Amino acid sequence: NNNNDDEDEEFFENKSKTKLCSATGGGLATNLLRGAFLRVASDISGGTPLESVKCRVTTTLKGPLQATRDIYSEGGLQAFWTGTPSRTIEGALLGAMFLVGSAATKNQVLAMGGSKDLAALAGGLVGGLVQAIVMTPAGMVFTSLNYNKGKPGYEDDNFITVANRIVKEKGVMGMFIGGGPMAIRQASNWASRGLFTEIARTNFKMSKYGLIGEIGSGVIGGVGSCWNTPIETVRVIMQRDVSSGLAPKTAKEYMNSIYEEQGIPGLFRGVTPRAIQAIWQTCFMVVVPNILGL
Repeated sequence: NNNNDDEDEEFFENKSKTKLCSATGGGLATNLLRGAFLRVASDISGGTPLESVKCRVTTTLKGPLQATRDIYSEGGLQAFWTGTPSRTIEGALLGAMFLVGSAATKNQVLAMGGSKDLAALAGGLVGGLVQAIVMTPAGMVFTSLNYNKGKPGYEDDNFITVANRIVKEKGVMGMFIGGGPMAIRQASNWASRGLFTEIARTNFKMSKYGLIGEIGSGVIGGVGSCWNTPIETVRVIMQRDVSSGLAPKTAKEYMNSIYEEQGIPGLFRGVTPRAIQAIWQTCFMVVVPNILGL
């Protein structure tokens, strides 16, 4: 009996190691490429324009339709893809980091006997946190390019000029202002997207309907993740102020200020384009990996 117990323990230990290595070892390069491709594809095909609209709505008091018209009037269709070169590099890094971190975490949780729901939650949490390292400075630049577009003195802005200006004014750490809200947003974003998508596809058994069911699960996951929109609103406003040369306040001060001036709706500004963007990204970064068994 003792021998059998030892053999069983060794079997589960080796199985755990094999699953972990499949995501972090032998499958590392493949998952890096898959993640980078999926994220860049989601951005170019719709994510970047939606981010532009969301950013404009959040930093102004205009609705999604008016923000869309304003962006178009400033530079035509190509204006919706402002910052695409820098965003493509950012997206490749984000996608690669997310898929490797998420897949490795999910496999390890499952190997330890955790449920699929717990694995999806943990995978999204870890994947989102590692993204924040890149997203904070990249988000700073993107917010500046979008908010200051067309304003006097900002006509020739690009990724390099914006980054140089912020570093000159605030130092290197100025690029990471808003890092707290960004980390919370990313962790809660992808934990929610992963968990709600998994609940829909397994608990609600939507996966039995094939591709339509998987996409439907992603829609639920994407919309469900928008509960944290106030965190994103604070992040955008904070980085808007930094990019405009203003001294940033604390996240709590921003939240109180927005609430006092605009109430609850103010904290959820931009939630419509954000929900569409969340669905789009969830389908690429959660649904496709689920279909691939990652």
